[in-house]
Amino acid sequence: MKGSSHAAIGAAVGAIAGYQVQPDLYTIAISSLVGGVSALVPDLDTNGVASNRITISKKITQWLMQFVGIGILVAIIYQYFTAGFSPSILLYAGIGLLFFIVSQFITQRRMLTLTGVMVMWLGIVMHQSIGILLAGSYIVIASFLPHRSYTHSFLGLAFYAFILNHLQQEWAFEGLLAAGIAGYASHLIADMKLLPMNRRGVKWFLPFWNKEW
Repeated sequence: MKGSSHAAIGAAVGAIAGYQVQPDLYTIAISSLVGGVSALVPDLDTNGVASNRITISKKITQWLMQFVGIGILVAIIYQYFTAGFSPSILLYAGIGLLFFIVSQFITQRRMLTLTGVMVMWLGIVMHQSIGILLAGSYIVIASFLPHRSYTHSFLGLAFYAFILNHLQQEWAFEGLLAAGIAGYASHLIADMKLLPMNRRGVKWFLPFWNKEW
């Protein structure tokens, strides 16, 4: 199923969940947004639409790293001809070379890992937000997982609910947990084999049972 379809279903069930919590327009609107976004979260385990939308382009990252590497090397040459040789030159030369080497091996999936690390750092900056720290850790973990594995299981849903619970406490929005769980669960249900458009199913009970449903 396409990401747009998942988002639409998630938005609908999120709105319904928000209405059950608090039947006012503001809660329904925010819950619909939360449900739509949450319905895309399980696909962060693949280099698809969901993961690529939240990460910086690999080519842009490579260009930036090479630019930084060149800048470091230029600074080293300038220091050598103005102040002479010093042991720190070797250290900075190594750092500049490292930027060049890493830029050649970086992949879009590793950009997803870096995005998760940046989200975790944001959680530290924002008054040590546990919810944002956990959200970053989810992204980092998902970047190492094969498609339709742990993020498409009860274990992934439970971890996401744990994150939402912390965010709901920190942001004081009552519909967040219900809408997020509804959106996330809608993705897993829509990916099940019981729907004729799905060749593969969902392994709900990983890591205890590998059967696809």
